[in-house]
Formats: sequence, structure tokens, C-alpha cells
Amino acid sequence: MNLKSLFKTLIFTVLISCCYSVTAQNSGFVKDSENQPIDNVSVFIADQNILLKTNKLGEFFFESKFPNNTYLNFYKNGYVSKLVKYKEGSEFIVFLKKLHVTLDEVGVVESYSELGNTKLTNIDKKSLENVFLRDNSMVESITQLSGVDIVSSGLGIQKVVVRGLSGMRVVTYLNGMQINNQQWANDHGIGFTDLGLGEVELIKGSSALKYGSEAIGGLLFFKDYPFVSNKKINGYIASKFDNSSFLSSSQFGLNWNKNNFFFNLFGQYSISSDYRLPNNDYLFNSRFNQNAIKFSVAHRYKNLQNIFRYQYHYENPGIPAHAHVDPADINIEDITSSSFDFNDAYKLLTPYQLVNNQLFNYNLNYLSNNLKLSLHLGHFINNLQEYEKWTRPAFDLTISNTQITPNIRYKIKDLTFNLGSQLSVLDNKNNEDERLVPDASTLNVGPYVILDYEKNNFGFNSGIRYDYKHLKSEDNISNINYDNEFSNTSFSSGIYYKFLDNVLRFTYSGSYRAPHFSELFSDGVHHGTNRYELGNENLDIEYADQFELKYQWANEHFGFVLNPFLQNISDFISIVPTDTFISSYRVYNYKQYNNVEIKGVEMNLHYHPHQLHNLHIEQSYTFLQTKNKDDQYGLALVPANSIKTKILFDLNDYERLVKYKFDYLSFYHVYKFSQEDFAEYEELTESYNLINFQLGLKLSDKLLCTIGINNLLNKEYSPHTSRIRGVAGGVPNPGRSFNINLKYEF
Repeated sequence: MNLKSLFKTLIFTVLISCCYSVTAQNSGFVKDSENQPIDNVSVFIADQNILLKTNKLGEFFFESKFPNNTYLNFYKNGYVSKLVKYKEGSEFIVFLKKLHVTLDEVGVVESYSELGNTKLTNIDKKSLENVFLRDNSMVESITQLSGVDIVSSGLGIQKVVVRGLSGMRVVTYLNGMQINNQQWANDHGIGFTDLGLGEVELIKGSSALKYGSEAIGGLLFFKDYPFVSNKKINGYIASKFDNSSFLSSSQFGLNWNKNNFFFNLFGQYSISSDYRLPNNDYLFNSRFNQNAIKFSVAHRYKNLQNIFRYQYHYENPGIPAHAHVDPADINIEDITSSSFDFNDAYKLLTPYQLVNNQLFNYNLNYLSNNLKLSLHLGHFINNLQEYEKWTRPAFDLTISNTQITPNIRYKIKDLTFNLGSQLSVLDNKNNEDERLVPDASTLNVGPYVILDYEKNNFGFNSGIRYDYKHLKSEDNISNINYDNEFSNTSFSSGIYYKFLDNVLRFTYSGSYRAPHFSELFSDGVHHGTNRYELGNENLDIEYADQFELKYQWANEHFGFVLNPFLQNISDFISIVPTDTFISSYRVYNYKQYNNVEIKGVEMNLHYHPHQLHNLHIEQSYTFLQTKNKDDQYGLALVPANSIKTKILFDLNDYERLVKYKFDYLSFYHVYKFSQEDFAEYEELTESYNLINFQLGLKLSDKLLCTIGINNLLNKEYSPHTSRIRGVAGGVPNPGRSFNINLKYEF
């Protein structure tokens, strides 16, 4: 069946299911420990991705009945979230306890996750609903989690780093579809924005068996905002502006449902000029623009649900600090400007990238008491062009990925079985004779089985996965004829125990990553990295073992999390510089290290004073050390150790401040230690402090506003994970900037 026929079949399935209508309604109540109703509680029907809200009486309504054991997640700030299983005929009253501490899983012990059981697997969750209003970008928002950082080439190209690993070792999923957005290089962005997203789930390390063995560093699972059960059209419009790069960005969103038919629509347009340095100069060609649109439709009939999603994303980032010489030989005056011209501020300049992404997703879910059957079909198309001159692209590659993922979840008393598989076919095709990587195709098959056991305050899980990868390349232009197979077994086990206010969890996992075609066959100038890259056809599989312990404790006013970990990776694949130059570009070769060790500790604190119940103080400490045991140096582009502090003051209980529309006040401080644990060919990075300030205003019930100052002290700094840090003696990140953000909900 070809792709066209496949989508015809899917559309027909959706239309057939939409012919039915169910009008029966059911209801429930949410109350506090004093039996008082709680309004505006989010009721998330997890198995069907539907969101409800309680009214002033604490009552919520949902159309038709659900099968027994359907998960419903109840949550609201200031209360302990609760995961409830629906049972037909029972009185549906849910009680939530008040709790002011909501850091990590402290106070959020029970929550639904696509990645697995949150009690048994170390899963961090972060809401992305208000990223557009409160943060610079989606990627920067995620870095507020402990152990997470960012590797960047200016503001337009950003990618997540998890415990010192990035690129292909951190796998990204969007609504169940793996995003193969040129992951082999850190000069390519994540491939989408916060548009229409609800939250992200993160597994650090290699325990995400359900979604692939290659996530040695971690796995990011992004989910769209749920479908809203409200018969009138809801939505929002939002805009933001930043004076450092004269960023202007706008979004809109619409959602609607009727008779179990749901519809979401989102759109975005963003444009940015070159950003301003702390000395008031501008970094040449750090400009970018983005636009995107996405929609999703769903229909539910009895135990069956169909969901279809489409997303288009376009971005055009400039490549800053680029020149046809070794980066160390570039003068800062050659890549910066003291003047700013609005007439030319947003025009395309070479070198730059043009990125087009299209994503098609279809989900079919069947629920029946203890059984859930799901089928995911996805197709992702990514086209990347890099322009060194105006006439034709120096690099033009299209990657297409087709994925089929069936899954069965069955529950027997205290046991839950997950059985499934992944089948994906990935093709990369050059559209020009000049190429960095050859034409290639990859077949991946990965069956898995996962067992969860929970009873009272004890639980354990165990899973195993077998992966087969067939990589083939026949490229006459690159003179490559390669045909090879890789296979291996991955596994993961975890155990947890809860006693009083304490939770203790231990996890062990083992996984592998086969070499990517870029690591095997690269041969050419990569303009995004300003170097000549050479692959190595002799590369073999990477193997990773990870041990992780997590302890957490919390009471009403204080929360504490301690998370030490150790990971060993054998045959670690890395790209390293040589003393050879081709066409004035330094040559970088791929090689393997025998053994790499990554160890560290993450610690989180949340303090909520009894006397000032509106004050929240959150801190995270990340201590990370990497060692390449071949040469006793660290790994490249590993973030420095850090202390992150957030102080949030809720102003809604102060009548005088409320009168003047004040909502909250927040300070965010990051202290980065000096990075002395670096690769042989890197240099030390100095320590620095970074402070951001933000004021939230509630201009009306529907109009929200935030006013912020980033880099309040106008600090000149360049993170160790900045890819342009080594250019011209170090290119700083943006200086002090002011921003204003508005969101109107209707």
C-alpha cells in the first residue's frame, strides 16, 4: 500500500466513526479535604487525550461512559494531583489534598505518563502551556529542569543536552512520532516550537524501552495540548516582543468539540534580527524567522477513538560567526557590527539554512475495561538546505521517516503488561550532486515487552527490547556501496518503595546505539559547523549501562530530591579535529573511544515558608563529570555544573496589588561553575552568573501580560555548550534585553 492509499484509508476510517453520535452525559465532583468544592480543576482523560474543567460547584461533565480502568488525572496548582481509574456505577467523587510544594514528583506522585509508570521510572514532566508567555523559547524552558542544558548556535538553532549528551543520543518524539530532524549535528535545531504543545516528558538515560534503544542520553516526548470538552469555540491570540534582537512573534489557537467530535487549530509567525551583545554590538547573521501551522481532529464512539494530526513547520536561521577560515583565526570585528539598519535587519544573508518539516500522525485507540489497544501511524518529512551562495544550495537533503507502532496494555489485578513493537523506514535523499552524506535507507524493527507491578507502597518493573537495524547505501556520486545489519537487546528494571513521606527508587538499564549513516559516510564541507567532516565505515555499536538512585521527601512546606547516577558507554562515537585542512576548512574525523564514564548528582529543593505561603523558593543543583578513559579528558560540549534558583511570589492575595493588576513576581538565577572537565581540543570556560526578572500582570480575566528583563546584569558570558564559543576568542550570548508578552483568551 502506498502512502496516498494509506491516508485515504485513514480518512475513511475517521469519517465512518464520525457518523455516530453519543449524547449521554456523566458527571463527577472534585472536593478538598474539608468537603468543599474545588473549581477550575483540570480533569485529564489520559487514555483519550481529552481535558475537562470543574465548574464553581466542583462538578465536571463528560459525554458517554468510559470503559472500566480508564485513567483520569486530576490536578491543580496547590493540590496533590491524583490518578483515578473509572469504574462504572460508582459515585464519582474525588478528594484532593492541599499542598504547596510541587517540585519534581514531590506533590505530584500520581500522574499519567506516555513513557511509563512515573512511580517506577524516573520521568520529569514540564508543562509547556504558557511557554510563549513566560519563557524565551521552548528549549530554554526545558533547561530549567535539573540535568538539562542547551547547545546552541545563536538564538535560532537550539538543541537539548541531557546529562552531557546530545544529538542522536537524545531522541525526540512529537505525539508518538520520532522526529529525525538531522539529529546527527548540533547545528540543526529541534525542528518545531512550543506551538500547540501541552507538556513534555523527559527520561534521563537509557530506560525508555517503549520508544527505542538509541536514547542513551535521554528521551524527550512532546505532547500537544489536549482536546477540550467544551461545546463553544475556545482559543487565544498572543504576541511577544524582545528588544535585543527585535524579535516579534505571534500565535493563535482554536479548539472546539461537539458530539464527541474534537478539533484543534494553531498557527505561529516569528521573525528576529541579529541579537545585541553586552557591548551593544550586534552579532552578524544571528537572525532567523519561523512560521508553523498545525491542526488535529478526533472522534470518539463508545470504546473507539480516532485522532489525525498534521503539522507544517518552516524556519530560516542564519549561521552566525561563519567564515572560510579556522574559527580560531576569525576576528570579532569581522562577525559583529556596531550599527543597526531596520531596512536590512530581517533580510536573508548567507550562509543560512532553510528547513521545511511536515508531520502526519494517525492514532487508533480501543479501550475495554482492563485492555487498551493502540495503533500509531506516522510520516515525517524533513528537508534541509544550507546556502553558502545565493544561486544554489551547497547542501540539500530530504529525510522521510515512516513509522508504525502497535501496542497492547493489559492489566490483571496489580500487574500491567505492555507489549508492542516499532517498525520504521527512514530514507535520506540528496537533491544536489554536491553532498555531505550519501543517499541511504534504514529499516528499524523493535519489539518489546514491559511488566509493571504495584501494590500498596511497593512496586517494580522490568522490560526487554530487541532491535534490528538494516542500513543500506548505494550512491554512485559518493562512490559508496554499503549494506550492513546491526542488532542487540536492551533491558531496564526499576524498583520503588514508599514509607511515610519518603520515596526510594533504583533503576538499572542497558541499551545500545548503532552508528548513524552520517558517522559512517560523511565526506564534505558542513557549512553549519564550519568544518570538513569525514566518516568512518569501521564504526561499531555503542553500548551503555546506567545505574540510578532517587530519593525524595516532602512535607507541606519543604521538598527534597537527591538523584545520583552512573553511566558507562563503551565504543563511544565522537567527532574530533585533526591538523589537516581541505579548502581552508579544518578536517574532523569520526572515531570511537573504548570507554566513557558519566557520573553525577542532581539535587532539588523546594521551600515554602509557612508565614509567607505565597512565596516559593526552588533550587536545583547539577554536578556532572565525564571522562574519556582513553585520554583521561572529558567529553566535548558538556555543560558546566550549575545551581539554578527560582523565586516566585504570588501576589493574588494582596488586595492593593490585585487592584493594580499584579499577578506574580519572579526571579530566576543561574550560576555556572567554570568548566574544567572538557575535551582535549577544548578550552576552559569561566564561571558566570545570570539573572532574569519577570512581572506577571492580569489585566482582565482574559488578558494576561508579562514584562521581563533577561540577563539583568548585562553579563558578558559564553556557555561551554555554545557552538560559537570558540570563534574569535569567544562570542558572547545576548546582553540585557527587555520583553513584553500578551495573551488574550476567549
